[in-house]
Amino acid sequence: MRFRNKIDGSDKKRLVIVACFLFVLFCSIVVRFFHLQVTEGDKWQKIASAQHQIDVTEYFQRGGFYSNTDIKKDNPKEKVPFVVEVSKFHLFIDPHSIDEKYKLAIAKKLFEFFEFSVNEKEKIFCDFFKKSRSRKIISWIDREKKEEILRWWQIFSRENKIVRNAIFFVSDYKRCYPFGHLLGQLLHTVQDQKDPLTFQSHPTGGLELYFNDYLKGKLGRRIITRSLRHPLDVGDVIDKPQNGSDIYLTINHYLQAIAEEELEKGIKTVNAKSGWAIMMDPYTGEILAAAQVPFFDVRKYREYFNSEDLKETAKFKAAVDLFEPGSTMKPITL
Repeated sequence: MRFRNKIDGSDKKRLVIVACFLFVLFCSIVVRFFHLQVTEGDKWQKIASAQHQIDVTEYFQRGGFYSNTDIKKDNPKEKVPFVVEVSKFHLFIDPHSIDEKYKLAIAKKLFEFFEFSVNEKEKIFCDFFKKSRSRKIISWIDREKKEEILRWWQIFSRENKIVRNAIFFVSDYKRCYPFGHLLGQLLHTVQDQKDPLTFQSHPTGGLELYFNDYLKGKLGRRIITRSLRHPLDVGDVIDKPQNGSDIYLTINHYLQAIAEEELEKGIKTVNAKSGWAIMMDPYTGEILAAAQVPFFDVRKYREYFNSEDLKETAKFKAAVDLFEPGSTMKPITL
């Protein structure tokens, strides 16, 4: 048997063609790999992350207003708030992670925790069928109600093998007024609905509007991973929220309460329609109390701004209304 020891020209040509083909194929694979991993790396990373992660907004705490507790040396130094932010929660769902056969049962159970109108129930139920990974369905939930919902959901999701963070909560803050209507016309309030893009509050007037730039905060961000192995609120804070600045007034809460009470008594005594009074420190010029009757209850601000009769009550008349100078002009005219 005889073997060919030499490679003829046609074989060399074939080898060169195969080698070139393999080289071109390898180069195209490298180029494609570079294109996917480097050029479009961010794009595919976002697509992959979107399937298992959700970017959740971390809300900031708007600055508050505090009383002047330094008018006497013996007064306590603790902070006494006129306005503070209290922690509330928004309930979100991930419709994609909830099987169709469980959506009605989950919606009905959530309705048992709250008192909703028929229209509100219909809107919430429709959100369960939206093509979305994150839908806010209920707002401004107390911590106790949140814990009650979580206890039910942990059992329900485990029994039906649903991803636990198909329902999750995002913390937020809402204005609270420990003294009720006290100093209402001067302070004012903010609207319940925040800006959908910046999540900043919309002041209705007063000091809330005047100091709005100082009271504002900055949003943060948190990443929540969707998985059967992860609990509801697991997430990494990638950008911490920055709270707004607090404002310390010269007004004292005790003096303000006394001024409003005595002013109300005086108006009833003389059968007047309204009145206001200012208490000032003559040595420093600091305003210690600014009372006005009828009161403006900022907790029910919608009722005042939706009524022509009550709208005037929301004004701080001592600062915005015009008055005749009266007897103050006598020294000049004489």
